[in-house]
Amino acid sequence: MEDTEKVFDREATREDLKRAKEGFWSKMHDFIGRVPFARQAVALFYMIKDPKADLGIKGAAVLALLYFISPIDAVPDVIPVAGLMDDAAVVSAALAILGGLIKPYLQLADDWYHKGAKLKDEPEVVKDAEVLS
Repeated sequence: MEDTEKVFDREATREDLKRAKEGFWSKMHDFIGRVPFARQAVALFYMIKDPKADLGIKGAAVLALLYFISPIDAVPDVIPVAGLMDDAAVVSAALAILGGLIKPYLQLADDWYHKGAKLKDEPEVVKDAEVLS
């Protein structure tokens, strides 16, 4: 848990937001099928893409996704199973911090999954969050 606390020690910046948006789908593509928390990561991604969500509120999502996409982790992602455990802990911590604010985005992530988990940014999906909230 100590590593997850370090992730959230600072506030997210606009540059962090940009890096998280740009690197997310590439990382998902590289690890699809091995990411047991894909639904939750996609929900965090949809939250950071929502222009109506304030950066201060979505900061936990941004920092968690930066940790997920970063090639430098506490446990390198190339190590089978254990390599994604620290990422899962950080994503879980972000979900706990965000609480009920993440619910509409989890529903969007479910829709993403049921559509066949396309590995692309789907900007039209984010606007649907308004209907769900």
